[in-house]
Amino acid sequence: MVDPLEWHGLMLTLSHLLYRRSPPADNLADIVQALLMGLSFERRSTSGSPTGSNVRDAACFGIWALARRYTTPELLAVPTASFTTEARSEASILQIIAIHLVAAACLDPAGNIRRGSSAALQELIGRHPDTVEQGIFVVQTVDYHAVALRSRAMQDVALGVTRLSHRYGEAILDGLLGWRGVGDVDTASRRAAGVSYGMIAAELSSTEPDPIQRLTQAISLALTRVKLLEARQVEERHGLFLSIAAVFDALPAADGSQRTASLDGLIQLSLDALLDILNDCDTKTYRKPELVAEAASRLIISSFPVLQAAAFASSTLLPGHSLMSKSGDELAKIVKSVSTRNDNKLSAFVTLAGSNLEKWLVWPDIDIINTASEAAVVYMIFCTNAERDVAIRGWADAARARQSSKTRTTSGHFSALAAVYPMASTLALDQDKMLICDAIIERWKNDTSTDTRACILQSLAGSEVLRQNVKLFSDLLGEGCDDYTTTARGDVGSHVRFAAIRATRSLWEKLDDDIETKGQLISTLFLRILRLAAEKLDRVRAEAQAALAVVLKPTQAAMLRKSTFSSKAYFVFLLDLLDQDWLHPAVSPVKDDAEKWMDALMAGIVSSADTGNEELVIASRAALCEFCERSSASRDAVCTALGRNLKAWQGTDRVLVPTLEVVAFLFHVGVFAECSGVNYKSLCLQVQKACYKTGNVRKIEACIRVYGAVAALGWEAQPVSSAAAVCGSDDLLKKREEGIREARARLGALMFHPWPRVRSTVVDELWILYRDETVAQTLRSVNWGSAEKAKIKTVVDALGLASA
Repeated sequence: MVDPLEWHGLMLTLSHLLYRRSPPADNLADIVQALLMGLSFERRSTSGSPTGSNVRDAACFGIWALARRYTTPELLAVPTASFTTEARSEASILQIIAIHLVAAACLDPAGNIRRGSSAALQELIGRHPDTVEQGIFVVQTVDYHAVALRSRAMQDVALGVTRLSHRYGEAILDGLLGWRGVGDVDTASRRAAGVSYGMIAAELSSTEPDPIQRLTQAISLALTRVKLLEARQVEERHGLFLSIAAVFDALPAADGSQRTASLDGLIQLSLDALLDILNDCDTKTYRKPELVAEAASRLIISSFPVLQAAAFASSTLLPGHSLMSKSGDELAKIVKSVSTRNDNKLSAFVTLAGSNLEKWLVWPDIDIINTASEAAVVYMIFCTNAERDVAIRGWADAARARQSSKTRTTSGHFSALAAVYPMASTLALDQDKMLICDAIIERWKNDTSTDTRACILQSLAGSEVLRQNVKLFSDLLGEGCDDYTTTARGDVGSHVRFAAIRATRSLWEKLDDDIETKGQLISTLFLRILRLAAEKLDRVRAEAQAALAVVLKPTQAAMLRKSTFSSKAYFVFLLDLLDQDWLHPAVSPVKDDAEKWMDALMAGIVSSADTGNEELVIASRAALCEFCERSSASRDAVCTALGRNLKAWQGTDRVLVPTLEVVAFLFHVGVFAECSGVNYKSLCLQVQKACYKTGNVRKIEACIRVYGAVAALGWEAQPVSSAAAVCGSDDLLKKREEGIREARARLGALMFHPWPRVRSTVVDELWILYRDETVAQTLRSVNWGSAEKAKIKTVVDALGLASA
């Protein structure tokens, strides 16, 4: 068994010997061979984690030392007979080392190895000029900083160095099919490796006289590796499928529209491989079936130009990923161009693809959902009219039915139906157009699961089914924006709200298409988005900020996007929106009802001002104070909106408790007391209603703070507020005094509350009120949590709180 620690020790020893120039130049052939083996060394532990990076790091140091300590003639004299692959191309030992370093710098999973290889490459080319092909340009491309991010090194840097010389591209292409590419343990890295394989294969083919033949070789190379895989090697299978798919994507750009013998050979090879892979997926079960499902779905999408060519379509070959951006009419033309399906292999493809999609569309994984729904479009194009109708009706029935399993939501069927809707609405009859919409709406009504509803909204976002059926889905979007479902997992409704905001944004982005018919819907959703743009959850608030910017004028939209969504300036912007002419003309009518606007905004902003993180609470409260201090009209608008929300949101503690806390805060900073339009008696009655028979201690404490703030208005040591003094209404002044008496009476009543914590909170408020009075001494030196009722009654009578 190979011991990585022993290899590390030996490699590091050899590297230090090279740094001291101990080995004679005559023995460098075997040493270089050992260094190159160390540069590609990898060992996996029993748990699958890599353990060979220290060996590769030592090999980088050894190559750096070799380049630094030995002269160019000594290195050029090293025989290359043992390096079989490179020897056939008559490359020098320095060129061979450079090729291996480039491959390591582009593909190695460890960042320090990529940078170490880049540094060694720079030393090699700098110390031995004019010995490496395109040396200076290679150093500039495989830069120390450019290879820091793996996805960039694997795609951008690898493609750039391939353009300098095909030698480097061939080495990278070979490396991508090994453990550094398709065999990587990281899923995202395998996806990047697959994309890189296709890009480099396309670049190498562009320099060939027959590019199709070069692409065929790349496909054959990957297929050979697939055939050698064991059933347990699911990760490698996933990466190889993605690599083949990436090569298929390069076909349209390689003059694939011209019918040649090379193209016919590629089509037959690709179709046979595709059918074998789909049949394998349909009949076998793998260790991680979700990986195979994702990769096979991507393979179906990318195989569209191959299938298009196999159907002898007269139109230009198109990459599969471009189908999602096509309109219904364009898809209908494509369907007509491939409608003559005489090839048995195409019929077999439709059968196998349909069978596999039935399995893949029930997976809850978002990666599978996205790829399988796109694959459904390709599948639909090659179906006959009857097959297409049966498939859509089957998916609609599956989407309509609520699943018994908690792990399966048939979420893929929603996305598949939304993806094929442009084609189905163009080719089908009018009664069939509503089949998809009815299935989605029926499932929404019958299934209140947040996971299901979030999946439905995700499938609608940016889709034609939403844009063409705005009125049908308006209630659905509104309910999604108002979903505040809370379970043991927390605020799971936030996933639904997030998806609803994203769907609304996709709808608003097409605002200019049909302003008149969408104006009413926009106005209905706008206040919900405005509320969400001010709520406490960062993820929801940030998405609502982006949606809100869509319906603003360009200058203000840019200003909003630059604002940090947790800053004071951001909340001031939201508060100023009502008084400024910043909205899109289609949204402007919503400003006609200013009270409704402020009620919605305050319902959102109070959550940030009370239960958000510390920085958010400070920023939102500071914005409220600054806005209220600008003018009496601004102050009245905020305070009266909070008063209305106390009544409107009774029974909904999610909004009611933060509203009470913000009201108390505005009293303490002297804002609420200056408002001339508040009926304090009505305010106290609403607070009393909120406090009545509630088990929410936090709500009771918030009510006590409001009572204390109102009671403080009539305190002898505090002058009558200027706003109330000049309000010009004897009735309001009378109600103000009644409110003060009511607040003091309620504080007295709450002194008898059975919960000690409530009584202690009341005493704290009373101490603030009476702290300068002699009678306040009766509040001291008493444990009010366990005090007797007689003692409490004595103090209440002494403070004058016994009667209203």
